[in-house]
Amino acid sequence: MSSVDGNLCEKVESSTNENFNNESTNYSAGKRFPGRYNRNKKWNSRPVGNFKEDKGPNEKFREKLEQLRGNTFDLPPVDLEEKKFSGRNRLYIGNIGNEITEDDCKGLFSPYGEINELFLNKEKSFGFVRLDYYTNALKAKRELDGVLFKNRNLKIRFAPSTATIKVKNLSLQVSNELLHHGFRVFGEIERAVICVDERGKPTGEGIVEFIRKGSATYALNTCREGCYFLTASLRPCIVEPFDIITDNDGYPEKHMIKRNNEYNVEREVGPTFADPGTFKYEYGKKWKQLFDLFKEKEDALKKQFLMEVEKLEAQLEYAKYEQETEMLREQLRYRELDRERQKREWEMKEKHMEEQRRKIEENIRMQQEEIENSMRIQEENIRMRQQENKLFLQKHRYNQGFNNADVDVDNNSLPDYGSSSKPLLEEFDQNIQTAVCNDQYPGYWVKNDADKYQKKRRFM
Repeated sequence: MSSVDGNLCEKVESSTNENFNNESTNYSAGKRFPGRYNRNKKWNSRPVGNFKEDKGPNEKFREKLEQLRGNTFDLPPVDLEEKKFSGRNRLYIGNIGNEITEDDCKGLFSPYGEINELFLNKEKSFGFVRLDYYTNALKAKRELDGVLFKNRNLKIRFAPSTATIKVKNLSLQVSNELLHHGFRVFGEIERAVICVDERGKPTGEGIVEFIRKGSATYALNTCREGCYFLTASLRPCIVEPFDIITDNDGYPEKHMIKRNNEYNVEREVGPTFADPGTFKYEYGKKWKQLFDLFKEKEDALKKQFLMEVEKLEAQLEYAKYEQETEMLREQLRYRELDRERQKREWEMKEKHMEEQRRKIEENIRMQQEEIENSMRIQEENIRMRQQENKLFLQKHRYNQGFNNADVDVDNNSLPDYGSSSKPLLEEFDQNIQTAVCNDQYPGYWVKNDADKYQKKRRFM
């Protein structure tokens, strides 16, 4: 790679890596707001009344730039009608005297149209005047240039435009409308045109005329510091100051300074062809060789520049392809990571659901066991109560039988149970004691204050 190629690549990389959108400056930080003066003689930071902070120029520029995003298909046509009091209608007035006043200049130029601006510098003998339309300014220039006005020959020229820039390195797909659409973010535009050759094909350059000089300066500095693209093509706009040459009259004879020795020496001889072998011919050839050498070097430099441009475009296309490929790989990597994350989340969720299912089954099993135990206890209690009731009825019958026997004894009518009644009572008492020992007959508890124990079990 040649040194020129390396320098171009370094410049492109450095300009690409620059941050075009710089941080906006807080212009309100250094302003003094009206406030209250306290005892310590310090102004309170709280402003009095409703105050709205103004936006900086960078913020306004970003807002305008955000509005331009999107495709630029079928842009509306730009109004090519000439604007009144534009910068192209400004005339320079030279060789004026100290005795000339503003009223004199207004009286001199008012027949050619309306006057919007008039400035006179009598110390340096020049001034400026702005007329309404270009045709009127051109007419005033042609008719008043060289006119004797108060013993002085006026010099009328079109004033140089300081609000005009030249944009280079444009794509062939950039039109007047796109150029106007892209650069109106820097300020109000009077005219924006694409330069074309004799066949009507664009040359890759354009002219933008702003209304104010500050807009042109801001566009020039911003595009120099960063890389501004009008299309998807990786061709940044190269912006340069440009002076529009609207004076096509050239340098007439009446403007020549004739009181000069060089004028007299050169004008002694008219146009001639030098004869071969003469002194004039030899030095004329050297001059032509010098210009031919300049032309050859210029053509070689243009060819080298075109080769470097083609090489840079190929490198940019390859870099663009690599960038797109890397972006696709990154997206694929993110998708794989996302898929793995979703898989882990699903596994964790499935595991959690399995644990929940096991807990639910365990709770159901425990509830079933509790219900079975409760039912078993209830059945056992019912069986015990049935047995108790049965024993109670037996005892009640035995007691009733003994009571009847006592009545019969008192009445001398005691029945003869024989020797079998005593064993029956002993057997009944033995069954009651066995049931109590086996906790089959819990009985009930009563409180006995006379006893040292708080509770005492009593059988039914």
